[in-house]
Amino acid sequence: MPKFKVGDEVERIGSLVPPYMKFGVIVRVIPNKDGPDWSTQYEVNFGNQVKAKFYEMQLRRAEGSSAPV
Repeated sequence: MPKFKVGDEVERIGSLVPPYMKFGVIVRVIPNKDGPDWSTQYEVNFGNQVKAKFYEMQLRRAEGSSAPV
């Protein structure tokens, strides 16, 4: 079962994340039906027409997000 859903606010994990791609909103969930849950991918919209795909383990729920845990 995916950890996030469309509309969830997330933060990228890592020390080399550029500031303009640090916080975003999930716009698409891409499950891997044959693989483990951590292999689920998410398309994240960072605003300013910047979208990218990340694995579940590269994201966490943004602090202060109103989305349930």
